[in-house]
Amino acid sequence: MTEPRRPTAPQLWRMQKIVAWLRTGRRFTATAAAGEFQVSRRTVMSDIEHLRFLGVPLEYDPDKRSYVLTEAFAELPAPQINASEWTAMVLAERVLEAIGAEPHAKAVQKVIARIQEHLPLLDGSQPSLFQASLSFLPEHGETRPIPWLADVERAVRDQLAVRMTYFTQYRSIETDRTVEPYHVLVRGGRGYLIARCRTREDVLIFRMDRIRRLAVQDEVFLLPDDWSLEAFLGPMFGVFNDREVHRVKIRFSPWVARWIKEEVWHPSQILTDLPDGSLQLDMDVTGLEEVRRWVLGFGRDAEAIEPERLVADVARERGGAA
Repeated sequence: MTEPRRPTAPQLWRMQKIVAWLRTGRRFTATAAAGEFQVSRRTVMSDIEHLRFLGVPLEYDPDKRSYVLTEAFAELPAPQINASEWTAMVLAERVLEAIGAEPHAKAVQKVIARIQEHLPLLDGSQPSLFQASLSFLPEHGETRPIPWLADVERAVRDQLAVRMTYFTQYRSIETDRTVEPYHVLVRGGRGYLIARCRTREDVLIFRMDRIRRLAVQDEVFLLPDDWSLEAFLGPMFGVFNDREVHRVKIRFSPWVARWIKEEVWHPSQILTDLPDGSLQLDMDVTGLEEVRRWVLGFGRDAEAIEPERLVADVARERGGAA
């Protein structure tokens, strides 16, 4: 049976050991260090060159047949991380994967790889021995990568206009338009682009998986000084904003009332227990379309009370008269 291979120590740990070895005055060679650290001789030579780059007065003395320190110097910088910081990095990578933000997940993976290669943990343990204690499962059992994310975020960051072909679901058509991207939202495993549409002359929300073609332009736009994500979202329920605030009332059966009480569905919500064990939820929201879908998801255990438009839409969907 093959003996398990010991994990390779981080580079910074090896360099600190090399300096400590040299300070003892004992003979130091790349071959001896390779055996001590269980790495290749080439890896040790790379560590030596890195030490020289950092200013360590390290030279090979042919008479002693050993590397030596030619003068005194300050201690090596020793950046370190603790186990909690390490697990937070691993967790961040998993969260980004779960929401479909692949470019960011890959960037974090590269950082994790560098940490594993170069930095020791504060307690001297190997980062590879630690795993995140939390996991995130994608909704509906699948991860949907957010399309165009890298290009769109570059456009948001550099304030560059975007030319795109967008498929409008309710009209079932594709349109070409130029937009000024303000922000990207992720909800329910999908990416949404908040951008000012020059065709509509308004700030709209675009589902990124409905963008058919996209090209970032060289044209720079100016983000309005008074624009903020918080003000734009306002009392939205979900990611669709019909710009009108509605007073919504929904009654839930005693069966589902217990679960409704466990969550905060909207910042404005007011929950009222009714005598028969049912529950009434009141909230002021924009975006009745998402409220309608939400209510329908509870079947007959949820009843729309107000506004009349919501009551009629839910009844029509269920095949009844409003």
